[in-house]
Amino acid sequence: VFGLFSGLHYWWPKMFGRVLNETLGKWTFWLFAIGFHMTFFVQHFLGLLGMQRRIVSYLPNQNFDELNFISTIGAILMGIGVLAFLANVVATSRKPVGAAADPWEDGRTLEWSIPSPPPEYNFKQIPLVRGIDAYWKEKMAGNKEMTPSEPVGPIHMPSPSILPFVMSLGLFIAGLGFMFSTEDFSNSFMSLIFNKYIVLIVGLLITFAAMIARSLYDDHGYHIEVEELEGEGKA
Repeated sequence: VFGLFSGLHYWWPKMFGRVLNETLGKWTFWLFAIGFHMTFFVQHFLGLLGMQRRIVSYLPNQNFDELNFISTIGAILMGIGVLAFLANVVATSRKPVGAAADPWEDGRTLEWSIPSPPPEYNFKQIPLVRGIDAYWKEKMAGNKEMTPSEPVGPIHMPSPSILPFVMSLGLFIAGLGFMFSTEDFSNSFMSLIFNKYIVLIVGLLITFAAMIARSLYDDHGYHIEVEELEGEGKA
């Protein structure tokens, strides 16, 4: 979870062109970090006292109450930390897009050499990669941007398609059908569609139909011409 939060804060400006608020980011970290340890650290001691894992309730007068109360407070703090992050997202989304290509000023990898958010074609020219942390090597060589490995030319792009989304939706439905295929449902309709593999089959049909359509459709795509690329560079 901490990795997810750190990754979101780090790459948010690259994805959306807006830097998240640092103060709210610190509040998110401390609330979640303190809440996390309050929630889970005391559970080790509860285990030593004999409390079993994953139980809904327990009998009183076993010395479990105080430590579980601390865990509850910690869980609330984690929830407040998540709310602080969501508030940060909402507040940041109201700001104009204006993040620099490398807002941290010490980006080492290629994504920090292109605008934030990236254009649909990502790189106007394929960069010359000299080794690991290619952008950092260019900086150490005194360059402010990546050295191109080719002249500017038209970029071929695939046409937008909803088929990959349909394919993933079919896989989700199939996975749901597979997971609950042996579930004992009290509802006869749910039992019918899951236990008889109807949901699984429908999901697989959607997936393979999308795969076949994607394979058979000849997508010629389109080109972004040099004039347009140069115009975006000047803008």
